[in-house]
Amino acid sequence: MHKSLNRILDANLNRAREGLRVAEELARLGLEDAGLQRRLKTLRHGITAAEKKLTTGRPLILSRAAEQDPGNRSQFKFEKKRGTAADLLQANLRRCQEALRVLEEISAMRKAGTGMRFKRLRFQAYDLERDFIERLISLKRDKEILSGRKKRI
Repeated sequence: MHKSLNRILDANLNRAREGLRVAEELARLGLEDAGLQRRLKTLRHGITAAEKKLTTGRPLILSRAAEQDPGNRSQFKFEKKRGTAADLLQANLRRCQEALRVLEEISAMRKAGTGMRFKRLRFQAYDLERDFIERLISLKRDKEILSGRKKRI
């Protein structure tokens, strides 16, 4: 079971960081919003710091067995097309949030206090999703006002 738990932790640490990285690039290069990009990067680095507190011996990557993962490659044919940047953003932030929930639950079995660390990170991800969506809505509203499609209030 120990190796299985390590595989779960490894997979979800990767999933959380990957989801944040996509969101970070959208903030940095899509919105050119340095503040939002910095918050996403800080959260991603917080996950790495929590991982270091969780692992005290053998690195989790040594438990990785991607070729044996029954859900690893079969999922590709079901990938959805993302309609907008907001769709892409939400899919990746929710992927991160779900992974953080798994990390919260599994890490609590391994080392006291680590579950709470991942819980705090998960709630930061919720706040970031809200703030990012608010930024996208505001940007859309500003574009509509500038184009004359929406009256100024």
